[in-house]
Amino acid sequence: MEFDYVIVGGGSAGCVLAARLAATPGVGVCLIEAGGKGRDLFIRMPAGNGLVFGNPKLDWGFESVPQPTLNGRKIYFPRGKSLGGSSILNGMIYIRGVPQDYDAWRESGLPGWGFSDLFPYFRRSQGAVDREGPWHGVDGPVKTEASVNFGELERAFIKASVACGHRRLDDFNGPDRTGVGRTDSTVYRGIRQSSAISYLANPPPNLKILTHRHVARLILEGSRARGVETLGGEQIYAREEVVLCQGAFGTPQTLMLSGIGPSEHLKQHGITTVVDLPGVGQSLADHVDVSMQYESDRMDLSFARHQRLDKAALLMARWLINGKGPGAGPFFSAVIFHALKDPAMPEFETFMTPMMINENLAEGRIEKTPLLQRLGRKLMVKGKQVARPGVQIDINLERPKSLGTVSLASANPADHPRIDPRFFSHSDDLNEMVLGVKTMREIMAHPEIAKYVTGEIGAWKEAKTDVEMIEAIRKTAYTGHHPCSSARMGPDEDPLAVLDSELRVRGVENLRVCDASAMPSQITGNLNATVIAMAERGVDLILGKSPLSPEDPRM
Repeated sequence: MEFDYVIVGGGSAGCVLAARLAATPGVGVCLIEAGGKGRDLFIRMPAGNGLVFGNPKLDWGFESVPQPTLNGRKIYFPRGKSLGGSSILNGMIYIRGVPQDYDAWRESGLPGWGFSDLFPYFRRSQGAVDREGPWHGVDGPVKTEASVNFGELERAFIKASVACGHRRLDDFNGPDRTGVGRTDSTVYRGIRQSSAISYLANPPPNLKILTHRHVARLILEGSRARGVETLGGEQIYAREEVVLCQGAFGTPQTLMLSGIGPSEHLKQHGITTVVDLPGVGQSLADHVDVSMQYESDRMDLSFARHQRLDKAALLMARWLINGKGPGAGPFFSAVIFHALKDPAMPEFETFMTPMMINENLAEGRIEKTPLLQRLGRKLMVKGKQVARPGVQIDINLERPKSLGTVSLASANPADHPRIDPRFFSHSDDLNEMVLGVKTMREIMAHPEIAKYVTGEIGAWKEAKTDVEMIEAIRKTAYTGHHPCSSARMGPDEDPLAVLDSELRVRGVENLRVCDASAMPSQITGNLNATVIAMAERGVDLILGKSPLSPEDPRM
């Protein structure tokens, strides 16, 4: 098979590239995805995350190596395995980075990647149904709306935050970021807006979509990318370009399996080096998340009440009938961004969830529960312990200094890569997280929210001093689900830059990368909207089109 463009990985970026490139008449595009079509009922249903997360048919289920700074714990990294990629199992929060994130990219020597350069692509991709004005797009394929599950506990949390001096925000994608408020979500009429649902609802005839094809390696002629080979032995060729869109873990793995990466590491696995690129698999960034849990006897206010089989069935029936009810949106809709120094650059994004759940599937034993609850728990959330009434506070450190690696565990493409996020390897991150914990404890102690909870539980119950808080952090931290920068863009003088400013792999012809691994650095907020905007811009780069005119709604 031969096409003009071959896109490897049908995730948030891959679906955008496939749809936009195929919009050009006469251009042959092939999108290759290791998973299925991404239209399962529980992908479409926002509350169906529990049947996606941890499901080997839909989730790659990566695990980290043991983390010395987290008491030797392994961390579970869910990543979507179907068309839509990780947008089939993310928290559906629509949020951009702050302008300074992208301006830092441009100022590092990457022209075209500043906030004003990317902003028109954010607008082109977004289809806001309840927003208007210069900060939002309304005609794009990614429909967004205010998060629907916004009730008494969320309002109490916001009131407590405001009473503690935090600003109430109506729009996290507006001119300000530091503050507390209700999120926007990638949900429309009760349907999760994965990138596959948003961009590939009606694929044109010149777009060939191949699912259940695991790409093993690139086909290279010298240092020129000619196509890809799958685990099944199929060879698919590209007349123009191959674009890798396999995410922060898959993209560096495929590059290294193809002989593109750090030569000494490739040699250890018997792989001949084609291009020595020491930055492949380096600079892995993630939002480390510390989870605090507050017990409550208010089951009537908790999403945990829907986990019993009969309650879950009612929730699902209502969603099937009219696309409404608790099943029609994400479980968390109240977020606070907290700044220690500069309000324009908050260090923390903290999510309040009106139930308690342990998401790190890499640890613990499955809790024994009554039959009705055991059956119902699988619908909404995935955890080895059943969800309980209460409030969960997830504190995400937004721009960590601790960077990790993605490397090969073996030369077998079917094996998962070796993931080492190296959380808290830089002491500044741990010290900042202690300050984040203290801020959230102040809010949770305020009467507006404290009246609904009975106190902290688990590792936090007796953690009073800084030393005790650090130990609780080590016991409860896990991924914020935002890995990036493992095959990043950078200027020519950057020895760890894998890509140039046009997403081209250095030293290889006809090969680009467009996904979260290409991000030069971590951003302040969830990644999905940024990855989609990067792909929208990537289409213009690939086709040699003039970029959209810069826009900055602050001006």
